[in-house]
Amino acid sequence: MKFSLPTLAVLLPLAAQALAMPAPEAAPAPAAIADNAMPAPPDNNMPAPDVDADADPEVSIPLESPESLGLTKRANTVCKIVNSASASVKCRSGPGFSYGVTAYVIPGKNYQFNCYKSGDCYEGNCTWQRINWDGKSCYVNGYYTDSKCTVAALGKC
Repeated sequence: MKFSLPTLAVLLPLAAQALAMPAPEAAPAPAAIADNAMPAPPDNNMPAPDVDADADPEVSIPLESPESLGLTKRANTVCKIVNSASASVKCRSGPGFSYGVTAYVIPGKNYQFNCYKSGDCYEGNCTWQRINWDGKSCYVNGYYTDSKCTVAALGKC
């Protein structure tokens, strides 16, 4: 193989540079860890808090009162019974048509409602508003209550 002088002048420095590079070192083998031992943590880790071995492992989180969170109990909402041409509307023991009738409400009259539950749908309305009186309660489908008896106004039971 014949090389010209200019070619050798370029190739020799490249070959010398390649030979002068050190070979990468092999990584040291990891130290053996005994069955019970753990490697030392890095210096930048925070220490774990001390734990009492006899203490109850359950963590109790103090609950804040609704009032301290700015929440208040919703007041009763007075709503009128609407959308009925009959003399009365059935008020049931639960939020659905399978529950028994416990009372009747009169269309055009106002009643105090205090919350709602989801249940059977009627005319696209699936909420049932609850009336409480004399230790009793019953539910009227939201189709029969006016626009003041909203989910936001009443809140879930």
